[in-house]
Amino acid sequence: MAQQLPNLRAQNFGSSLKILFVDNTDLVRGKRFTFLTEDVVALGTTLRVQSVAGMESLTTSSGRVLIVGEIGGERTELVRTSTASAEFPSQATKTAYLRDSLVFDHPQDTKVYIVDWDRIEFNYAASATGTKTTLAAYPVAVSVDMSETEFRDTTTSSDRLTGGPATAFYFARFNETVSSRNSAWSDPIWGSGFDDNMVGAIKQRALDSLGEQIDGKVITHEFLNASLWEARREYHSAAGKRPFRRKFNTDIGNALTGSARIELPTDVERPYTSENVYGVRIGANQNMTYQDKKAHDADWRSKPHSFLTTAYATADQDLYVNDTRDFSDSGSVTVEGITIAYSAKSVTGGTMRISTAGSAAASVGSDVWQNVTYGLPTRFTVWADPGGSAYVYFNCVIDSAYVNMNVYADYFRTLVSYDSDGDTLDEADYDMYVSYLMAKIKHRKNKGEGNITQDPDYIIYRAKMAAALAREFLATDIRFSPDLPYDSLLS
Repeated sequence: MAQQLPNLRAQNFGSSLKILFVDNTDLVRGKRFTFLTEDVVALGTTLRVQSVAGMESLTTSSGRVLIVGEIGGERTELVRTSTASAEFPSQATKTAYLRDSLVFDHPQDTKVYIVDWDRIEFNYAASATGTKTTLAAYPVAVSVDMSETEFRDTTTSSDRLTGGPATAFYFARFNETVSSRNSAWSDPIWGSGFDDNMVGAIKQRALDSLGEQIDGKVITHEFLNASLWEARREYHSAAGKRPFRRKFNTDIGNALTGSARIELPTDVERPYTSENVYGVRIGANQNMTYQDKKAHDADWRSKPHSFLTTAYATADQDLYVNDTRDFSDSGSVTVEGITIAYSAKSVTGGTMRISTAGSAAASVGSDVWQNVTYGLPTRFTVWADPGGSAYVYFNCVIDSAYVNMNVYADYFRTLVSYDSDGDTLDEADYDMYVSYLMAKIKHRKNKGEGNITQDPDYIIYRAKMAAALAREFLATDIRFSPDLPYDSLLS
């Protein structure tokens, strides 16, 4: 399960006032809850509930954080269970004992949540990766009677960051008072608020346009995020390639002597085919030519291959490989460019009896080849192995002359998912998503009834997406490069 991070936003009211907000509805989302079985009154220290499952204390120093009521309710409050050994939650009586007195009365059937956090710490820094400094001496208590917990920063950034930028980056993390644990930090938020192409700004514009707000029930961050990714996937998967997702001259690793493949980056779109790999090259050499799997297999015919299961040392009597079945009964193999002769092999044991030692040691996992010529690969293909990883495969084994050179690739990357409102979308035409979210919000409020494709905002979204796709092909040249040997053109 992903770690719960604060959803942080900022409002800028000038250099001397910035208000930071953390969404409180995240605290109860997906959390265990129960209900009061009888009324409780202010100053009370016990809760009778339907179940105390999840409230059990593991030691006398532990306890649980509870929220009595719904987030945003006027009388909703945070409490902690007692850590006294005689006041552990009782399954027999369904009683939860509290460390402190209740502030408000609560009627029977009020919901009681078991949550992880009861405070929020706000920090600032001069950059997104800079050293964080606290804005207050102590974390602030979560304002569960509101949908968001706010913090007012009344010190100008120039006073905080002497010689630094005029606006700081802000961060937040959850904290709990039982054992002083902290969550991971939120994504950094620029003190001037969200930029227009940030997730938070797009969601907020859609909400403001409809006069709606996050309520934690019908309209939630999860719903808006899922809807936004849905629209982005539709745009990403439309005919053609989004030019802003092409990556060029990407260093995907280093050339290794004796290797004939390299793993593709995980952000390649559909990496199990070569469809989205435009070029591969080693060092400053020219791009390799793509070939299909059939041509690749022809290049590797009669060239057995395995890998070392144990590191090789020059004094070893046997060479231990993963599988010897395809190798000759005797002969020689190469490992990392080193030639090792063997007089016999064991099919079941995966060993080769060494007759002439190699000139140097080789590490475990190194490729073992027979009947190959080392050189500079000129052709490549792409596929995924049964384990799920995808690789670029070369038409020959890499020679030592190219060892440690960078391997570069040009490719089309997949759609990157985001995890907070502070993330920035890479689309230039991000305004279309506001219209899409507006249509989705209305459709959800209407309990899914009606045809969303007839919604005016959905129609606007489709028109904006069509215009964005059309702009991708404006002034695009189409060029053909015949793949013919130079000397054939002279004949």
